[in-house]
Order: sequence, then C-alpha cells, then structure tokens
Amino acid sequence: MERIQEKHYKIANGEVQLAVSEAGQGQTLLFFNGGGATQVSWKRIIRELSGQYRIVTFDFRSHGKTTRSLDVSFESFLSDAEVIMDKVAGPRPLVIGWSLGADLSVWYAARHPGRVAGLFLIDGAVPVNLVIDPEDIRRRLNTPAVKFGPLLLYLVGMGYRLTPDEYATLTIELNRRREQLLSAYEQLDCPVELVLATKSAGEKGERAERNNALWRSGGEQLGRLYPEFSIQWLDGSHQLPFKEPVSLARSLDTFVQRIQAGSPIPTGDERPSTN
Repeated sequence: MERIQEKHYKIANGEVQLAVSEAGQGQTLLFFNGGGATQVSWKRIIRELSGQYRIVTFDFRSHGKTTRSLDVSFESFLSDAEVIMDKVAGPRPLVIGWSLGADLSVWYAARHPGRVAGLFLIDGAVPVNLVIDPEDIRRRLNTPAVKFGPLLLYLVGMGYRLTPDEYATLTIELNRRREQLLSAYEQLDCPVELVLATKSAGEKGERAERNNALWRSGGEQLGRLYPEFSIQWLDGSHQLPFKEPVSLARSLDTFVQRIQAGSPIPTGDERPSTN
C-alpha cells in the first residue's frame, strides 16, 4: 500500500496526550498495539497492504510518543482506545489488534455494538489465563534487560515507559481478564478473524510447551464455540507483525474485501491460502 501525506498529531485523554498518525483514504483500518509495542510495529504490514485504506495508528499511554501516565490498568488502556474511536476513527472502522491490543479490541466492540465493522485479531484475545504464579511473573520481569531495554528502544520510537512492576501488573490483569473473554465474545455483532501463533510462548522449556498447548486449546475452543469466526494458525512466535507481515497483510486485505462485499467470513478449509 502506498502511503501519502501522513499526519501526526495528539489527542487528549484526560492528562494523557495520545500520539496519532493517519494517512490515506477509504475504509478506515485502526490498529491497536500490543503491550510494550508502539505504532512502529505495524509498518511492515501496512507496506504490504494492496487495498486503498485510511490508516490510523496510535500509541497507548506510557508508550512511544504518547505521554506517560501513572494509571496503566487495563481499563485505562481501554479508555485510550475509546477516545481514539470517538475522536479519530470515524464511522465503523475495521480494528486490527495484536496481543493486548486484540483483547482491547474485543472488549471495546462488546461494549459498543454497531460501532466496529470487523475485528482482525493477531495472537491475542484467546480465553485462557497463562499466568499461574503472578509473583514469578514479577520476578522474571524485574531484570536489567526489562528495566533498560525499553529505554534504548524509546530512542528509536519503539519503547515504552512502564516500570517492570507496572508491566507485570498489566500482564497479570490481562490474563485474568482473559478468563472472562467468552462473555465479551458473546456480545460481538461483527465479523471476526483471528491469526494465532503456534509458538506464541516460545520454543524452549517446559513453560513454553505448556503455554503453547494452553494457547492452542483456547483457540480451538473459540473455533468450536464460534464456527463463524475465521481462525488461522501460523507456525511462528508471538512476533507475527514482524515475522509474517506479508501473510498478515494478505489475510487482512481479504478480510476487508469480504466485509465490504457482505460475504460470509470463511472457516476451516474454505479460507484462502496466505502462502
């Protein structure tokens, strides 16, 4: 997709100034980032899109070029999404969410029926809690790499300003909310496509093996409960926007075309190949 006349500006959500970028015309595609990620994450996918779209990306609080906030609860991130939807998105955007952003997309659409044209969810919003021991999460995130790595990334526009404890708290809350996700899915009134990673938790160790099995089971549960959803599995890690931009862009283009044509979203063997 050719990007033209990109605009950058900020929108207020209380004391937070949300950094927004937009470009193009046509069906609005609104991107919800993952935790610890910024709008830079979408550049490779956006470059591969073939349709004509209005692209809107933004940074959640304490991420990227958006200002820091002391409130980094799940609900505060959801309030950022609501402000962007109200002030920037326009009528019936299609929302693309990755990881935390996928969960936020589902909860937003559940609370605002008729507002979203469709949800394209990337390796997130699976109804399974992967955090067995919250204190272990806090210990594993309280390392020099977690403390200083984001500061280095911030210098190139990709960092976040959550402390290790804040990041751990958000991770724990996100996973607890996933235990309630089926109640949100029940409220959806729009097409949904999920693209999930087979090795979302990595490839090494018992923890990764266990979490990957739980992730697979949760995704398959969604497929059984909602056969109208399109669910794809890509052989890869959680970093799908970076590792599989071409496959994701092709699937997203096809998803938009089907929504615009009013066609049912295919499932199982009916899905087009993304190879």
